[in-house]
Amino acid sequence: MGKTKFCGEELEASIKRLPQGKPQMDAYWNAIRQADEAGDPYWRLMFRCDYCYEATFRDDPPKAIPVAAEFCALFEENSEAFIERSPDGASEMHLMIMQMGIDPIVFLPQIPMKQWETMMAEFYRWVKYYHIGLRTYWWQMARFWRYVDRKKAYEYFQKFWKTGRDGLSDCRTCERSYAVQMELLMGNRAAADEYAKPMEQGRMRFCPDTPHLYWLAYLEDALDRGDLREAEKRANALYRKGNRDKSDLSYIGAILRCWADTDPERALALFAKRLEWSIGMWDQKKVYDFDKGACVLFRRLSGTRQTVELELPQAFPLWREDGTYAAKELAGWFQTQAETIGHRFDQRNNSHYFEDDLAAALKQCGLPDSETERRNQYDRGTDHFGPDAKGTS
Repeated sequence: MGKTKFCGEELEASIKRLPQGKPQMDAYWNAIRQADEAGDPYWRLMFRCDYCYEATFRDDPPKAIPVAAEFCALFEENSEAFIERSPDGASEMHLMIMQMGIDPIVFLPQIPMKQWETMMAEFYRWVKYYHIGLRTYWWQMARFWRYVDRKKAYEYFQKFWKTGRDGLSDCRTCERSYAVQMELLMGNRAAADEYAKPMEQGRMRFCPDTPHLYWLAYLEDALDRGDLREAEKRANALYRKGNRDKSDLSYIGAILRCWADTDPERALALFAKRLEWSIGMWDQKKVYDFDKGACVLFRRLSGTRQTVELELPQAFPLWREDGTYAAKELAGWFQTQAETIGHRFDQRNNSHYFEDDLAAALKQCGLPDSETERRNQYDRGTDHFGPDAKGTS
């Protein structure tokens, strides 16, 4: 029998009928190989584009990094073939996929800041070449620097907000959510509320990523201030919207942190259901957020009970066949994980953002400062990080 002829359109249509997330990512990975073997320049690019989108919005964003790099190299070699098939939006797509390869570096502490700066310089070169994307460039700068120097991040945010929108810009509700994040970061609650007002009043159309983004910002701010009434309202709303797939792990972590005080039994059930998402995840910020929430949960529970009964995945380093776990042991283990990840971020960024962030969460538990400074009794070799998490630099 002869070899089946490659048809990118039919292959893409069949993939889109699969469930989103890992099933589609696996299928796109195979499609990339088929397009490479067929030597089809257009579909070699398109399937890489599809893979990056799925990783970014439905799964684990850092998985887009190597594929985005392949896309950019192929685009420079085969841009004519791509533009011939898709004359409109080729420049936006090039910059968008390049951005998807840069975005996750913020949340991979093993990648040196110098490497991020080099990639941003290349992104800026193409922004100037295409004459689009400057607003996006400024937001990328603000997004990274919020974990390094909040004042400098705010300066970049102001440049972002003053720069005109273009075809590469995020949707308006996403951008307003960014504004809420930045104003709350700077302690400007009134300014944050002003940016949020049209979204709170339902006068703007939400994309699939909103209103989750600004709800999370308000939730974390309320928790840090000890306002459980506002926190519970935000957490309950976020649970209904931000509990779809592993890309929502940061939302889950913040919900756990809130429900540890307001609904611990529900938090325990959510933890057991979503722990699997954190195991092996590359995105270390999402893992950190989940671990921080789990630490607060088990700190709270350890004050009222010695053990908890849980059905957890066997890949969890502390897994027990009998399902009986010591609450204090779980609290200590997750605190160690959060501290370890946070320390890696702060070392890379030459800052203390994550140290302060975790301290604020532990203050919610009423922990004395001395307890936040020591965690040597747990084996740090049992962490559940993704590939090469201990650094390549």
